[in-house]
Amino acid sequence: MTRFAICALFALAGCAADQVVAPPAADVSLLRNPTANLGSQADVVAQDLAGDWTVRQAALGTWPNGQTAVSFAANGQDLILVTQGVVCASADLCEAETVQVPYVQTLAGRFRAQDAVPAAQPSEIWVYWMDFDDRTMAIGNPNGGFVAILDRAATGGADRITAARDILDWYGYDLSKLRRVEP
Repeated sequence: MTRFAICALFALAGCAADQVVAPPAADVSLLRNPTANLGSQADVVAQDLAGDWTVRQAALGTWPNGQTAVSFAANGQDLILVTQGVVCASADLCEAETVQVPYVQTLAGRFRAQDAVPAAQPSEIWVYWMDFDDRTMAIGNPNGGFVAILDRAATGGADRITAARDILDWYGYDLSKLRRVEP
């Protein structure tokens, strides 16, 4: 094997480590261009997401469905989405209840629902970008079914929100679909 061929093989192996994935087979949403490259942030683990987040921007009609806040908990390397749901004991007796949706880590920055997810909850959560201090993150899923920018605070951090939008733009999201969420 020539020296060039060996170098080419190592270069290809290096690309795989970047966690870039092929576009999804079908475009299920107009939120994202399915031919754009996509990857998750390699140094993000469940503990980085644990806690309360304010939804700063999100696409209308997709998760987090008008919520102004989202909470996560860590269970080892796995993630738990803590959300409000409705539980009905009978057709006429329903009440709000905290629901915990477990996600297993599939790769760094990527989480897939462990079981069937309740209606309107994402089946996958990918962290596309998170700032160094874990204050702001851009998240979505590979099929473009949802996209959101979450922050630890309801105001401030305009530079981080801009950075999150830049990453989403690079990953093929239609930024005109993102709306500022008022707390």
